[in-house]
Amino acid sequence: MKYIIEPPKSWKIKNEKNIEENVYFNLLRKFKESDTIFEIIKKSGEIKKLNKKKCIHLSRNFASEIKKNIQNKNSDDQIKIMGIISASEESVILMLASLYLGAHHCICFEDLSPEAIYQRLDIFKPDIIVCKKDLQKKIESALAKNKVVKTSILVIDIEKIDNLPPQKDKVINYKNNYNLFTLFTSGSTGKPKAIIHGVREYLKYAKITTKYFFGVKRYSKIFTAVDAGWINGHTYAFYGPLLSGGISIINEIPTLISIPRILGKYLNQIRPECFYTSVTLLRLLKSMTKDHEKLSNYSSKDFKIERIGSCGEPLAHHVGKWAIDFFEPSRKSIVNTYFQTETGGILVAPRDEDLAPKDYSCVGKPLKELGLFQAKDLINPEQLAKENIQPNELLVKNYWSGIFNMVVSDKRSKYFTDSGYFRLHDVGYLDDDGYLYIGGRSDDVINVSGHRISTSEIESICLNLDLIKEACAVSASDSLTGEKIVLYLTPSKIICEVNPIIIKIKQTIENKLSKYHLPSRIEFFNELPKTQSGKIMRRIMRDLAENNYFNEKLDYSTLANKENFLKSKELFLNSKKN
Repeated sequence: MKYIIEPPKSWKIKNEKNIEENVYFNLLRKFKESDTIFEIIKKSGEIKKLNKKKCIHLSRNFASEIKKNIQNKNSDDQIKIMGIISASEESVILMLASLYLGAHHCICFEDLSPEAIYQRLDIFKPDIIVCKKDLQKKIESALAKNKVVKTSILVIDIEKIDNLPPQKDKVINYKNNYNLFTLFTSGSTGKPKAIIHGVREYLKYAKITTKYFFGVKRYSKIFTAVDAGWINGHTYAFYGPLLSGGISIINEIPTLISIPRILGKYLNQIRPECFYTSVTLLRLLKSMTKDHEKLSNYSSKDFKIERIGSCGEPLAHHVGKWAIDFFEPSRKSIVNTYFQTETGGILVAPRDEDLAPKDYSCVGKPLKELGLFQAKDLINPEQLAKENIQPNELLVKNYWSGIFNMVVSDKRSKYFTDSGYFRLHDVGYLDDDGYLYIGGRSDDVINVSGHRISTSEIESICLNLDLIKEACAVSASDSLTGEKIVLYLTPSKIICEVNPIIIKIKQTIENKLSKYHLPSRIEFFNELPKTQSGKIMRRIMRDLAENNYFNEKLDYSTLANKENFLKSKELFLNSKKN
């Protein structure tokens, strides 16, 4: 069953009727024809620049090709385009072509399995699928599973598009009821969840937050090193920079920039004001650098980056401190962003302009206009219990323009309280100075003999140990205590003897938390399963904790590190046999 979730009427902005918007023109209007809009780090290693004139030529031509390949479409209906494509030159041309057509686009990760693609096709029901040549067979396999959606596949070939004669079809405006894009996230049940964003309000939020948090202005450069299938790949690698008149750096080879020497080389060549990337990448860079090494060891001494930002998962203080020491940005706060796909963009993040927080795990000081509070400050205890809301769950009181238009899910998710507050489904706290710290998902609470244990507390303790790179605490049922804690860890270096480390971890947890926080079992993995945004796939680890085996029927294609995790899986199974 599919559920459609929309914000309540009190949260919906009353748009003026019959107003149409030329999004394509608005995104490009700040640039001259010769101005560079994108700099692409190609798979070949070269840096290719796309100016406004070239972007218009390529996107118009490709928009024409899309129209030719769509069949039986009512001219009054909005076109729906699904792109199964990574961050690349092709992805930005596809998105621009979609805007030229006034279309509703959906970008999905390239490494999804045919089954995962099929699930997304079934929900989005596109009029056309766009991909690169090497993905065509996999998508045909996904289409063969789908008896309902009848759609064509269009291979995007930049050289071929460039050589077509210039097309001059009229730009199609976005009507009042049109959607801009859909992104899929992995729902708590494992089924994909579609997050749909609108036009005017989302674009307003993209522009405001790009300027406010990253300081992007005309001709400044932002290197947002994330995939196109992620909300950051939309808001801070495409829409926000273009609306601000900034230049966006697109990277086609994400694994390459995890090597400090190569990252330093590209940053030195491109010279962006801001480098915004995942916590996962920061941890990788940290593991590959020696003590006291700096970015300046790999780039010119005269290059100084202005800001760095992190996203995807919680930033540990020691990783943040390393990042500041390594990159030496002129602004000493990390833009440690807190957001969700549903929020459309950043809700809160630290800025130097607000004074740097003492702890790099902090996500900044929320704006008063947002109205972000702990649930216990807004709702009485009886109502909290009735709605099953944790007292320290974070709620948003006021409307912000980035909020989703609609969510399509296989479960009836409750995004709003009965009293009309938006539920972030994260727990956290505000310190005496008003700075926010995120504690984890509100449903990541384990009840051990009546004691409510936050998994994030245990994970934070582990991550502060030099030997631990990643931590994931999950629950498993227990006949005596109701639930028990199972802890999965990734070491930061090769370990020969695990018992002394396990003893140290348990002693630290008991000393800093309590005996109720002690895990019943601790297992080591070379890598934990992670999404494209760097978040640990807890449902996979919960299944393992509960059943003590891997469910072979699970679709692992949504993992960013599938191959490495599956190797860890084999190591785990072998250790169980031994």
